[in-house]
Amino acid sequence: MKFIGEAVIIGVDTSISMARKDYKPNRIENAKRAASIIARSLISRNIPTLISLVIFYRYSFPLTDLTDRLEFIEQAISKIGIMGKVTAPSEVIKDSYLILRAANPGYHKRIILITDAGFNEGINLDISASLLSMAEIELDMLTLGLIPKKVGEYIDKAVKITKGIWLHSENTDEVLSNAAKLGELYPN
Repeated sequence: MKFIGEAVIIGVDTSISMARKDYKPNRIENAKRAASIIARSLISRNIPTLISLVIFYRYSFPLTDLTDRLEFIEQAISKIGIMGKVTAPSEVIKDSYLILRAANPGYHKRIILITDAGFNEGINLDISASLLSMAEIELDMLTLGLIPKKVGEYIDKAVKITKGIWLHSENTDEVLSNAAKLGELYPN
């Protein structure tokens, strides 16, 4: 199949743990800045790129449809706030899968999740990743905060299943740097 471009879902964790202030000013503001950097970097690569922004906690909700309009993505990012107490990554993966199914053939499909990985509800991440693998959808993760060993194992397995990458950030500078790295990646 001829490569046309890339369709990318940026998923931002909006659970209560993202309000923690161990990253300045807090985790959610770092996640919003990271989402903006990723979106700008994706668009600046000069290949056709469609982006959708999805928020998640117990539930997930798309804030935009797939679009190449950076201003729509930036406007949606500015509205992100804390939404709830639990985090179910399987919900954002399911909804992202459904959105990406609508992308034209020839588009490389990718999900980038920005999260502190406080996953405490829903289907295990590695099981959810199996669906993505079958659909040839890459899962990339940008994490911040302390990641429990078992959750780290799920993340590692999930990104390997989908041929994605996992970048963990120990501080605000690393969040922003890792966001740029994810946005600058070209599809294989």
